[in-house]
Amino acid sequence: MVAPQVPQPPKAVFPSEAEKPPWSIGGRNYVLILLTLVAAINFLDRQILSVLLEPIKAEFGLPDWALGVLTGIGFAAFYATLGIPIAALADRFNRRNIIVVCTGLFSVMTALCGLAQNFWHLFLARIGVGVGEAGTMPASQSIISNLFPTENRAAAMGLLATGGNIGLMLGMLIGGFVNDWWGWRWAFAVAAMPGVLLALSIWLTVKEPVRPKEPAAAAEARQHIVRGILKSLSTMSKVPSIRWFTIGGSLYGLTGYGLYTFMAPYYMRYHEYSTSEAGVLISIMTGVLGATGTFAGGVVCAKLATRFGLHWNGWVPAMAILLSAPFMITMLLTDNTWLAVCLFVVPGFLSSVYAGPTWAIIQELVTPAQRAMAASVYMLLFNLIALGLGPVYTGAVSSAIEPAVGDQSLRYAMASVVVISLIGAFAYVMAARRVTGDVSKVRAAQERTDA
Repeated sequence: MVAPQVPQPPKAVFPSEAEKPPWSIGGRNYVLILLTLVAAINFLDRQILSVLLEPIKAEFGLPDWALGVLTGIGFAAFYATLGIPIAALADRFNRRNIIVVCTGLFSVMTALCGLAQNFWHLFLARIGVGVGEAGTMPASQSIISNLFPTENRAAAMGLLATGGNIGLMLGMLIGGFVNDWWGWRWAFAVAAMPGVLLALSIWLTVKEPVRPKEPAAAAEARQHIVRGILKSLSTMSKVPSIRWFTIGGSLYGLTGYGLYTFMAPYYMRYHEYSTSEAGVLISIMTGVLGATGTFAGGVVCAKLATRFGLHWNGWVPAMAILLSAPFMITMLLTDNTWLAVCLFVVPGFLSSVYAGPTWAIIQELVTPAQRAMAASVYMLLFNLIALGLGPVYTGAVSSAIEPAVGDQSLRYAMASVVVISLIGAFAYVMAARRVTGDVSKVRAAQERTDA
């Protein structure tokens, strides 16, 4: 006699990382939030120096051009150039691990900034911060491109871009208040703490997403990192709209860094703000309003691009630049404090609208196997031009014209950098005219390769 079979419960099926519920631990929205926090801490540790420039200037006796070197090229040269080899590693190895190591490194180096005894100590510590921060953004953009489909990618990149505004806000608040309470050295120590905790959280709760299957030829080419770098550079240089998006983003970024690096000194010198008061104002304008504008710009651009075409990835940043420029110039030249605050609202809201659409469309203009490298090449050029030259330009112009205009030199130098953003707007218009055709060519080439 055969014993009756007892029905067995069905075996549990565990979804892949990409298929997990979006808000569960390891789900795509959860990962996006953590990566946005990494971007925020990245900017916090990078930008906290700007609200501390006046007390550092007073203690070390530095001219404005030296402040520009500390906030600009001293940091940006290593931050930008190291992004390329780290992105090559991100296209080949575990991106999660790269983000964890880099986040821990730049947090430790931020703490060392507080121990500086002179200009050169601070300069070397800032180089260390740049080395650590070089690897987080390319790997983050590559992971997000794997987790989010094309129609949602601009919005996801827009949220990632808000990390810059959030970090700037936190940097201004922490730097301003901690400096008033305990001095600028403790401000660096406090800013370094969140990065260590965030690195541990990512290490313990996030897994490396599965990459899209790539052709055998592409996989073989990536085995040699240098060859992969050269191939990616060659491929990107041949796409006209990538060139125009890079020019537009870099020139507008030059204006942004040239302005916001010295925004706290501007309000402290010309409107008699303390570091905490300047920090609160700038955190609201470029943190709260800027983050809202950045995310809204990504969402709006994604909807417009889906419905009307990818050329909106160029038109949205161009319109944001042209609208904000007259408000910013008028704000810088007025002596009325309340007017200077009110005029700051529109440029603050529009300050980073360009970031999400630009990052997203560059990911569409290359093959999946080249996304981390494409992000890094863009960030290399962006950071050398924008972060590297923006603060240096403003500081150098201020120092150069100071003998002629006295203590008004900084505001005139900041106003002059706004004009450069108009060239960036022109570049975005040119990109908008070419991008649809370029994306079609890339997709057709990919389909031929897959076949």
